[in-house]
Amino acid sequence: MKVLVTGAKGQLGTDVMNELAKRGYEGIGVDVEEMDITDPEAVETVISESGADTVVHCAAYTAVDAAEDNEELCRKVNAFGTENIAKVCKKLDAKMVYISTDYVFDGEGERPWEPDDPRQPLNIYGQTKYEGELAVENNVEKVFIVRI
Repeated sequence: MKVLVTGAKGQLGTDVMNELAKRGYEGIGVDVEEMDITDPEAVETVISESGADTVVHCAAYTAVDAAEDNEELCRKVNAFGTENIAKVCKKLDAKMVYISTDYVFDGEGERPWEPDDPRQPLNIYGQTKYEGELAVENNVEKVFIVRI
């Protein structure tokens, strides 16, 4: 199995690449220098040429507090960038793992969150990650969303 990992130079992407290697999978790590996820053509080219049958999407705008002042950039990366990847995965019939966040919930729960619980983000970061979830759900048949 070939797995393309976005955001491979970040903390999570590095951990995913290391775990893939430990388990004997071929990991193809890309970061913004190799694939700008906000550029649909670049996303299609890199994913198509990689030959990956699975994409683990770790790349994100993760500065939660700064997102309030940088809403456009945050949405461009977390929502539209994710949608670009989802559309290519659909076109190539590739599996996709999307790393989201518990910020998509309102924080008022009294039990562990369930996958189908209502999502009510309280900030820009959570809202844009939720928009990314919707983009994935609307485009990819073989998807797994992880909220951490």
